[in-house]
Amino acid sequence: MPAPVLARSFALAALLAAAAAAAAPGDAPPESNRCAAAAGPVALGNAQWNGWGRGLDNTRYQPEPAIRAADVPQLALKWAFGYQGSAVAGQPTIVDGRVFVASAAGRIYSLDAKTGCTYWTYDAQAGVHTAISIAELAPPKKPPKSKRIMKRKLGLAHLDVQKAPSAAFFGDDRGAVYALDAEKGTLLWKTLVEGHPTARIQGAPAPYQNRLYVAVASSESSAAANSNYPCCTFRGSVAALDIANGQVLWKTYTVNEDPRPYRKSAAGIQEFGPAGVPIQASPTIDTGRGLLYVTTGKSYTGIEQPLANAVAAFGLEDGKLRWAKPLARPEAGAAAEFESSPILRTLASGKQVILAGQLSGFVYGLDPDRAGEILWQVKVADGKNAGGVEWGAAADHHSLYVAISGLAAEPQEMSGSLTALDMKTGAKRWQTLAPTPMCSWGEQGCAHAQAQAVTVIPGVAFSGSMDGHLRAYSTIDGKILWDYETAKDFVTVNRVKASGGSLDQGGATIVNGVIYVNSGYGLRIGQPGNVLLAFSVAGK
Repeated sequence: MPAPVLARSFALAALLAAAAAAAAPGDAPPESNRCAAAAGPVALGNAQWNGWGRGLDNTRYQPEPAIRAADVPQLALKWAFGYQGSAVAGQPTIVDGRVFVASAAGRIYSLDAKTGCTYWTYDAQAGVHTAISIAELAPPKKPPKSKRIMKRKLGLAHLDVQKAPSAAFFGDDRGAVYALDAEKGTLLWKTLVEGHPTARIQGAPAPYQNRLYVAVASSESSAAANSNYPCCTFRGSVAALDIANGQVLWKTYTVNEDPRPYRKSAAGIQEFGPAGVPIQASPTIDTGRGLLYVTTGKSYTGIEQPLANAVAAFGLEDGKLRWAKPLARPEAGAAAEFESSPILRTLASGKQVILAGQLSGFVYGLDPDRAGEILWQVKVADGKNAGGVEWGAAADHHSLYVAISGLAAEPQEMSGSLTALDMKTGAKRWQTLAPTPMCSWGEQGCAHAQAQAVTVIPGVAFSGSMDGHLRAYSTIDGKILWDYETAKDFVTVNRVKASGGSLDQGGATIVNGVIYVNSGYGLRIGQPGNVLLAFSVAGK
């Protein structure tokens, strides 16, 4: 197992251990900054960042941010919110003036987007690392026609105009998916999608047309580092759930066969296979073709799998595999897994392209009309800047913005960069290396690798670094427009002692002129922390 992948596996193990040791649901004290007024029903609208990539195509592009590129240098802290005794985890979701976010210990929060006051909290039964997706439940059935006619005669027809309540959907570190009432925070339903002991939901569930699409990952590769562990029996999968009640409508595994005994390890332990091929990232939905795209991880055993390290397409209705494009390890020793969502983008010509970044540092443009045929491929960084694409790129109408983390290189490095690629050809438009880090906590674990997912608005791309800096880059030439050090102590609106740290995993989300980001995902390297930050022009 390559060093960076092994390090990532141990990080996941530590994360799961921390979640398991966290306070049981209901044990953590309530938040001290409850909002004075009730939240009211949650309405979906245009001014939002919903789920992982803002939309079904996972572009991570906010076209109407209510902030201009010229104003970005004036960004200042608006408010900070501290997570109680827990590392940061899920990426913030902003819908209808509310921030929905999860902590690593499994507490789900609904906050006022303007002030950070708390509307409600909910404690899941395991740690949570997904972004939260908001959607309406299936609308209630209309009463019989005869009753509707009678109500019209009595002037009660308005009672038939019922609106389905909105729900907050997320997954936990034990393979379960939850639906909460988005207004009240009460549990509507919970479904165990995968019962394997190491199963976890890493990517945000994707709601579409009364269904919730869920990808399943695992921490079993961490357990396999123990020579006495009988590796491996987990199989990755993707499933469709009825959004109204959580019923599993279909489930498709990325490994077709059940695991079976197939060899003994050097320590004499019985090993099993085939296994593996997890799906770490949120699914991408192609409404025009009726397809769901996912990126996959590796096989956990020596038994090769056709869907490993691939971009795959499944039917939305039936879950059947339509095509898969395995993207073999381009260079000896390079990790070929995918950890970020595929991006579906439409070019100026009207043709669409699937964009995918790999831990190897290669980025691909694939043709959705030709079973994922490679249109172009390019290694974004090489030489001293070698590294991989970890949690994801972002795409506006012109370019794909790819952050590179040297932590995914072999051998591991501390470096990072941000690169803009032409979406049609893969040609490099510019590349900006991360500044030499000056970590506030000292030299230990100080890296300027850029592992965090990128976010883009018109004229500006935001990229977080493991040294704790959130930076804004001009999309024209890659010039750094704004740089904020998050790895420090903050006075929080909920009076929880909090500090920032490394920026990793979920990226910044932007709505109504405010940038929201978690700081402190520092479990594998760098600095842990427990704070959610909100920035606006002049802090107003």
